[in-house]
Amino acid sequence: MSTLNRYIAGRVLMSILVAFLVITGIIMLVDFVETSRDLGSDTDAGMIAVLYITFLNMPMLVEQTIPFVVLFGVMGAFFGLNKRSELIVLRASGLSAWRFLKPAIIVTALLGAIWAMAFNPLASLSQAKYKDVVHKITSGDQPTQTIEKSIWLREGNDDGYVVIHALSANIEEHVLFNVTFYTFDKNPDGNAVFSTRFDAARAELSKNGYWELSTVTENEDGKAPRNFETISRNTSINWETLRTRSQTGKSPPFWQINAEIKKAKSAGFDTTRLVMHLNKLLALPLTLVAMAVIAAGASLNMSREGGTLRLLIAGGALGFGVYFVDNLMGAFGETGTLPPVVAAWSVPLLVLSSGLVFLSWIEDG
Repeated sequence: MSTLNRYIAGRVLMSILVAFLVITGIIMLVDFVETSRDLGSDTDAGMIAVLYITFLNMPMLVEQTIPFVVLFGVMGAFFGLNKRSELIVLRASGLSAWRFLKPAIIVTALLGAIWAMAFNPLASLSQAKYKDVVHKITSGDQPTQTIEKSIWLREGNDDGYVVIHALSANIEEHVLFNVTFYTFDKNPDGNAVFSTRFDAARAELSKNGYWELSTVTENEDGKAPRNFETISRNTSINWETLRTRSQTGKSPPFWQINAEIKKAKSAGFDTTRLVMHLNKLLALPLTLVAMAVIAAGASLNMSREGGTLRLLIAGGALGFGVYFVDNLMGAFGETGTLPPVVAAWSVPLLVLSSGLVFLSWIEDG
């Protein structure tokens, strides 16, 4: 990389870092106030505990704003170069705007890849810890986690599948309460046929891969009910799967998404949300590059030509518009209205193409 590219890349990286610190500071301040208000009325959590919870929740909140970090960071870098007339000198020496944009594209693309592969798993772990800490504080620091809502699980293979429904659960102890197992077998035509139903007062998931059912009633089509003290049933569900399925809205980290998709498919669950989440992370580098192009188009205008402030405001407004439309398309993708690949990739591709056309018009007329 040439000296010029290293210089511009360094300025872009430094400006993105400043934007990251500013936006993160604002997010943490707002979240700290919200957390203090929510927990303060129900618990006796101190300031240190609230600050710790805010730090745990911060990575997931920042992950949602990374496009704005890049937008304002790149915009600030190019505006600074423009204000100090460095861009004028470079253009006077015969260099095109594409030379200025290339380092910014490389930096933002690498940032997107690193963010998806490294920061996203960190944010997922931090969010899981955040939920555990909040639960312990709000429940009086109880060592167990009881979910007073129904839980649905499903597992299957080529021979059939089992649907599990529990009215409540103790996730930390890996126990389901008031649970029903519905067993379905596949006939020669490949259709699922109901086979057996087990109603149990309690079902404990063993680490060795089986359910231990207590106080069980077995109902089989055409036969009288039978009662058992305990029954063991093999399962492919493990402790982590139980925890994940019990946490609604939880998105697995980047490196575990494919495994979760395979597990969901084998159990017969809809994988649209997981596929959408995977494609959003894969498209993140392209999304950040598109934001960099928008920022460049708004800030490469020469200061002496005037209208720079208007372009910066327009660039910021356009960035917010792109973020809104991208989230809207993401919602369509998660509900299955649009294919996840289309919903995740269409907006970044469209914005990037439009930005490149606009920059070509600015540069070449």
